[in-house]
Amino acid sequence: MSDFQPIRFGKYLLMEKLAAGGMAQLYRAKIIGDQGFEKFIAIKQILSHLAEEKEFLSSFIDEAKLAALLHHQNIVQIYDFGSAEGAYFITMEYLYGKDLRVITQKSKEKGLPLSLEKCLFIISRICAGLDYAHNLKDFQGKTLNIIHRDISPQNIILTYEGDVKIVDFGIAKARSRSTVTQVGMIKGKVAYMSPEQAAGKAIDARADIFPTGILLYEMLSGKRMFTGDTLQILAKVSRAEFDPPETAISNLSPKLYKILHRALAKEPEQRYQSCGEMLADLEECMFELSLRPTARGLAQYMKDLFKEEIIAEEQVMLRAAGTGMAAEIKSPVARDEQPAEKRLVEKKPVEKKAEIPTVDAEEQPQKITKKRGVLYAAVAVAFVAVIGVGIAFWPKTTPVKPPLKDLEAVSAKPSAAKPPEEAAPAPGKVLPPDSPKTKARVSDSKARAKALQNEASELLGTQPEKAKNLLIESIKLDPANIQGHFQLGLAYMKLGDYPRAIETYNKVGELDPQFPDTFFNLGYIYAKNKDYPKAEEMYARVVKLAPPYLDEALFNLGMVQDKQGKREQCIKNLGQALKVNPNNDLAKKFLAKLKGKS
Repeated sequence: MSDFQPIRFGKYLLMEKLAAGGMAQLYRAKIIGDQGFEKFIAIKQILSHLAEEKEFLSSFIDEAKLAALLHHQNIVQIYDFGSAEGAYFITMEYLYGKDLRVITQKSKEKGLPLSLEKCLFIISRICAGLDYAHNLKDFQGKTLNIIHRDISPQNIILTYEGDVKIVDFGIAKARSRSTVTQVGMIKGKVAYMSPEQAAGKAIDARADIFPTGILLYEMLSGKRMFTGDTLQILAKVSRAEFDPPETAISNLSPKLYKILHRALAKEPEQRYQSCGEMLADLEECMFELSLRPTARGLAQYMKDLFKEEIIAEEQVMLRAAGTGMAAEIKSPVARDEQPAEKRLVEKKPVEKKAEIPTVDAEEQPQKITKKRGVLYAAVAVAFVAVIGVGIAFWPKTTPVKPPLKDLEAVSAKPSAAKPPEEAAPAPGKVLPPDSPKTKARVSDSKARAKALQNEASELLGTQPEKAKNLLIESIKLDPANIQGHFQLGLAYMKLGDYPRAIETYNKVGELDPQFPDTFFNLGYIYAKNKDYPKAEEMYARVVKLAPPYLDEALFNLGMVQDKQGKREQCIKNLGQALKVNPNNDLAKKFLAKLKGKS
């Protein structure tokens, strides 16, 4: 469980962070009831700053309502929905297993590829779950027309007991939803879209069949069906350009080649018209080939493949089982993952500038939260520990606008050829902003920008340079995309390009002077560069905005004040940090050290 400490979150106990993305975070958690009742669950929690966006919040609520209707053995079960500690969440069954992406990677490492019968069994279970969802009716007997829209390896979980589960109906669309996705807006992972989805066209349930075919193609061939950068993949998908199954996979039965061709047909009319049809063909194919796949056989494969991981996870769960709600719950050191790096900063005073008055937490009773359940960041970023007792500065994550000069430095990659109606107007002729051609062009640009941003967000932690270039392209296509601007700022920080990061954060500060994360990150950069007066100014602004992590802002404010010899102000702000969060161990230790020197 690394260094993550249990955190109380309403009636739940967050035990471990499992995943983090640009919109939500996933935790392993536990619910504890009367008479020693305990149950492990998973909690999906939207990021705090997104809870203020009405459109996104409405979408999240739609997801909860939709997912609550789904009761099928091949779809993850949803238990609860609500808000706690200022954050909205969904609780669902905890799945002991791995996603298909991890399984594919592990099978290559261990030389244990999935057999034909296991591949067909997995796809048949996906088809069964999707067919159920596609045909689900409401209480009035009307078909809901649910479309998952993001069938991909990450959203298919195989449990250690041999169950196949579809997860994350987070961007699913149903006819009854209060928020309707616009035609032309791309949602989902680019390499696992249907051609009509990649082109930004209206879609129906048949759009889930194409990516199901991709999963079968990739499991059988052992390679990706679409390769290249995001725009290249988008163009290939929209044109359904890929190596034919006969070229990529040898020695399959004619029946199976036929299934692949039909599932991967470019035109929805030529594709399977339902997942039920595809399931029937798969079952017939397995019968003809005398294959008898079972959940037990898949379970044994999973246990052989993840033998070491299962032992480690069992030990984690045993330890977690002994942690109750009454246990001491410590404040997390950051709202993202644990620090990736630690560097000591020498304790030398710098030139003092104008004093910044301390901010008394008692003066802001309506803004201060003492609960520590809200986790505020979207992507893990750099971390630095300062002074003798391991005191730390942490950057936050939020949206920003990048420097224009950097946007000009990277040229846009060529994309798929545009249809005639989207071509630029003739010289001297300007299309009106409300014309269909203009709207179509804007919609297409936003869709491509979103696809680039989605890919970049997954690369920020491991390939920040590539993420930076993708984000620059994304912002060129959609200059008003705040999230794209912000993630570019994070990429600069990850790359250590602090001048551009500062320029970026200053820009977002102009766009939204009430956004605390901006100034927290600026404070982090200035502190790292030992410009403590400027860091103090930034942290003081954060404190005045009283974000959910107020104790950390007060703590860091106190540290940079101590660096300047402002001992009294430092002690006062550390005390205020402990009023906000009595479990802030770093503040306790540092305050005790300072008082011990007095």
